[in-house]
Amino acid sequence: MRKNILGALSIALAIATQQSVLLAGSPSCLSSLRCDDGMLCDSAAHYRGGSDCDARMICGDECNDGCLGGCSAGCCDHGGFGCDAGMDSCCDGGLFGLGLLGQASSGWNVSGWVDAGFIGNTSSPNSKFNGPYNAVDRSNEGMLNQLYMIVEKRLPRYGAGIGGRVDILYGEDYLLAQSNGLERRDDGAARWNGEYYGLALPQAYVSMGNEDVSLQVGHFYSVVGYEGVMAPDNFFYSKSYSYQFAGPFTHWGAQLNVRPTDALSFNLGIHNGWDSLDRESDKPGFIGKVRYDSQSSKAWTSFAITTGDSSNDLAGVALNPDFTNRTRYSWLVALPVTKRLDYVFHHWLGFQEEGAPDGGRADWYGIDQYLTYCFTDRLKGAVRFEWFRDEEGTRVGLNRPSNPNNPPFVGDFYSLSAGFNMAVSKNLTIRPELRADWFDGTAASQPFDDGNDDNQFMLGIDAIFRI
Repeated sequence: MRKNILGALSIALAIATQQSVLLAGSPSCLSSLRCDDGMLCDSAAHYRGGSDCDARMICGDECNDGCLGGCSAGCCDHGGFGCDAGMDSCCDGGLFGLGLLGQASSGWNVSGWVDAGFIGNTSSPNSKFNGPYNAVDRSNEGMLNQLYMIVEKRLPRYGAGIGGRVDILYGEDYLLAQSNGLERRDDGAARWNGEYYGLALPQAYVSMGNEDVSLQVGHFYSVVGYEGVMAPDNFFYSKSYSYQFAGPFTHWGAQLNVRPTDALSFNLGIHNGWDSLDRESDKPGFIGKVRYDSQSSKAWTSFAITTGDSSNDLAGVALNPDFTNRTRYSWLVALPVTKRLDYVFHHWLGFQEEGAPDGGRADWYGIDQYLTYCFTDRLKGAVRFEWFRDEEGTRVGLNRPSNPNNPPFVGDFYSLSAGFNMAVSKNLTIRPELRADWFDGTAASQPFDDGNDDNQFMLGIDAIFRI
């Protein structure tokens, strides 16, 4: 099976490369969307939308010189289209150009977006759950995924200053942004949120320093992994298994962000476990990341890891429930295959001591791969293929209470997604997507169609409107 998968990926890469030659005469793609050094990213020290640029990058000369008009052309946008949420240097107009959201004289910036969509599942499960998902998980009904607002003051380029950021999220995606001790009680029980819609505070921190050296204290998105909660920072509407189940979403703690050169950056921090402000056993954990950017080829690679004691019984299968070491790492490599075609390879691994049903170590690991092709300044296409191995069946299926597709699912999950990002206007992006999932393993019931099938096929579409 794995040899066949590798062969299929090689064929897909060859076809995509051939297509890039056939379409070489189409309009320019904002310098192949490679203005990483000029993108303005969030202060959480990560950008997840396919370029993973650093928090201290700003909308500067490289972006202005290389992107068909610079900021006004939208090259500083995370997705390559229009103005990014929180990008005051590009988006002075605010809501509908009326200045309702924008930068105040105090330096605080208010921005946000609305993300809503629909996933059609050809299996039409009675529960209306798309298998063991915890994001974009409802089938054959409309979803308000994110009503998202950011209030932020950024750090200065030089010298020293004090900044901060608060993110507020309402919608079905709140499930990925909750914390024990805030939206949930210290034992994980719900506090004020319902099952399908809720309110969460995914980030709330103070930052000190400048764009090259900064310290942030509070609540921030994890730098481990590739995809993220924020809709504009992901190519696809649906989320990968590796993002849903393999790692942390956020941390509470402190993180030092250092960029000694244009090519090298570091993040080092201490946190209170995965997605936790207060938990039944508060113990410090470690997080770290290093990234290298080639200044000539625009290729980049990064390695991130987090480790510390966490509950070993999230799936309810541990022989001896306790707080034991949980570790997760991510290794990413991004390569510009051609001027228009980008390839991203993501390998990750996680394990939990004494987390398996027999009292041994629980392991989960896999590979995600992305091919992104830029047809025009306003149209991009991409393919994502992933393999997720849940060795002891302790990870996939940690979802909403009424979802019947629950662990253990011991075996291999695969998914193949294909879709487009279409910039209808500066504020509106539409993302159609086709996705197939299948499972190869052992389980008391199958993971899809409410336990009746080992595969499913879905058609989805969403719209992101930036305000």
